[in-house]
Amino acid sequence: MNLELENKIVVITGGTGGIGSQIVLDFLTEQAIVICLIRNQSKMEDLLNQLKLINVTTKNLHSYVCDLLNYEEIQKVISDITIQFLKIDILVNCAGYAIESPFALLNKNQIDDMIDLNLKSPIYLCQAVLRPMYKNKSGSIINISSISAIKKGRGINVYAAAKAGIETFTRTLSQEVGRKNIRVNCVRPGIIDTEMSQSVQKIAHDIIKTQTALGRPGIPSEISKAVLFLASNKTSSYMTGESLTIDGGLF
Repeated sequence: MNLELENKIVVITGGTGGIGSQIVLDFLTEQAIVICLIRNQSKMEDLLNQLKLINVTTKNLHSYVCDLLNYEEIQKVISDITIQFLKIDILVNCAGYAIESPFALLNKNQIDDMIDLNLKSPIYLCQAVLRPMYKNKSGSIINISSISAIKKGRGINVYAAAKAGIETFTRTLSQEVGRKNIRVNCVRPGIIDTEMSQSVQKIAHDIIKTQTALGRPGIPSEISKAVLFLASNKTSSYMTGESLTIDGGLF
């Protein structure tokens, strides 16, 4: 598939995770230049090894260590990337964190961590990439949300609230930056077969079978293809401020 993403500079968080690693793979297949913001070098090495095992070239894959909760560090890393690569075309905020627990049993750190990584961090990153995107008069930002942002559920209150917040932020930011030719969209996955969703799948196995129209969890490539669709001006140049639901008919 030629989405005209060759040599586009893509910055991604969560690129070593279940969905994120598939997004990285698909961008590399489209010959984009992918830059992962990481905190764990060993996970990055694992990703590189996985890609080599399936004969995917990694010459266009780069990484920067970055604390995604540190505003000043994010600003510096994005500045360093812009100096090295001259521009940033695409930002994918894929890093996420969830604890499935009754709200009354959560401690302060757990609440803060879910709000910080799922809401504050993407906001910090969106602000940081705007300057190079303004300069380039072009850009696409894709935030990864969750079906929990709009669907009732138990034990995910704070996570759901943070994801609902990032969807509202996406809509409002799209109005602010659209005249600068920058598009901002969300992908809203349902239950996807990743390590992060294993506990949910065990608990909700029967619900997935009976309440999902397709009767199964999704796979990472079904989310990744939507991210690339939104990233490409060839396929979504007139699309902004939207949240694209990919949940197998769960909602």
